[in-house]
Amino acid sequence: MKKNKWILFVAVTTAGVLFVTSCAKDDESAGGNDRDKFLGAWITTSTGSVSGTLNFTMNITAGSSSPTQIKIENFDAEGSGLFRFADVGGNALSITQQSISGDTISGSGTYNSNNTLSFTYTIRDGQTVENRTATAHK
Repeated sequence: MKKNKWILFVAVTTAGVLFVTSCAKDDESAGGNDRDKFLGAWITTSTGSVSGTLNFTMNITAGSSSPTQIKIENFDAEGSGLFRFADVGGNALSITQQSISGDTISGSGTYNSNNTLSFTYTIRDGQTVENRTATAHK
């Protein structure tokens, strides 16, 4: 009789552990959710010594090449339909050097605790190199 109770105890305990494990939330740190806070339309102001102050709206959507990629439309007022790509990790993003319409841009950005984005980047147009900063909010 003691043996049957022991087997029943082990079976119930194992079933309970399996149930709790199967209901546990999956680890979402694989990258896909870090970028969610960056997505949307952002009202942006950028400043630099050559182009002065620019005000524009950029749209950020999820990129398709990896779960950490974002696609930024109209970055630095480049125009609708023109995209820059960045990779997100935590609250940081990195814009690898990309050339579009003769401009090469590279830089970085941060998602801030007050729901804003801050960027520092460099634009090279073949003749001029300009260091710019930008702040964006939804």
